[in-house]
Amino acid sequence: MPEPEPSMNKYRAAMEVLLKGRDQLVETLADDVLDQEETIRDGGFQFHEFLETQGARLHFLGLIMGHLEQSAEYVEELEAQRDRQAAARKSDPSSLPRKRSRGRNSQSTKPRRQSPPDSEGTVDDIPF
Repeated sequence: MPEPEPSMNKYRAAMEVLLKGRDQLVETLADDVLDQEETIRDGGFQFHEFLETQGARLHFLGLIMGHLEQSAEYVEELEAQRDRQAAARKSDPSSLPRKRSRGRNSQSTKPRRQSPPDSEGTVDDIPF
């Protein structure tokens, strides 16, 4: 089985595989219903047995498809967000916030507070 393209959403690829399987399942179900037409019309044990087995299969397939769809949409939203950010950087790189690099022993650029006029030194000075 060929691997999906790297840019292809793997959840969408899995859904495609399951959809093909679902098509085969539904085709078989239609044949079974037509083969058992009389017993299904009677609505007896055979009908309920058919619903329990085949209905459960379709129900679980639907649940799996729903989870795959959620995951696929999440991945697509993340990719769209990255694309928007990349486009923003290309169009105006100065509009993005920049991180300031700070050396290990760099001095703070915070201004020192002034001491009251009748005291010695600044407020930030250590007295000892």
